[in-house]
Amino acid sequence: MIRKLLYFSSVLILFSCNKVIDTIDEVRMNKKQTISYDDYEAILNDDDIKFYYDTDKELMTGHFVVVYQGKPAEEFQLKRGYLNGIYASYNTDAQLTKAYNYKNGLQEGKQQEFYPTGELLSETDYEKDEKVGEKIVYDKSGEVRSKQKTENGVEYNRYYKDGKLVMAEFTKEWQGKQLEMLVHYDAFENIQFAFGKSKDTSEENIFYVFDANMQLTDTVDVTLDPQKAAYYFRMIQKTSESLTQ
Repeated sequence: MIRKLLYFSSVLILFSCNKVIDTIDEVRMNKKQTISYDDYEAILNDDDIKFYYDTDKELMTGHFVVVYQGKPAEEFQLKRGYLNGIYASYNTDAQLTKAYNYKNGLQEGKQQEFYPTGELLSETDYEKDEKVGEKIVYDKSGEVRSKQKTENGVEYNRYYKDGKLVMAEFTKEWQGKQLEMLVHYDAFENIQFAFGKSKDTSEENIFYVFDANMQLTDTVDVTLDPQKAAYYFRMIQKTSESLTQ
């Protein structure tokens, strides 16, 4: 009976101590402290997770703003050395360029990047340092420029103009070859035509042309038929230029 009482007492004491430590950590993390790059060191462990130490080689806890030449350069929240909460970086004009979220040293939640003038550039969701869903890239007016997403192990990059899909890039297996595909879409977002370039170095001068049904319509060797190659390159260039206008 006494042993049980001692056991439960020790558990209670340990639990109480941990709660006190957690409370102190939370208070520190909610109070901003201004530091310089000389006040800490960030080291990667074997799992490529960053640990932050102060000048006494102690793991850091708190909310820190790193000031360089009189302006904020970085801002982060740490708990026992790990990034926990926000991580932000600023340019030389003190304009926010990155706003990331972390949990136990791993990216977690929405990650945002900004143009030097402050407009939202991109946003991505993360879970345990892994990208989930789409990375969306915007122009300065807030229109979607591109979306990046991994589907069944294949990364797709889709490009938009005035809210409509214009072009897509991805890798496709075709007749035993790995092709880097460039697909063009019409005004109704239907496939118009596509080009495929093999990753095989023995075919570095060859590309394939596909129709709207992704059926092969032409095989072009740049060295043998430069005129035909130039015709297709102008088609690619026209679509690419429309994305930047």
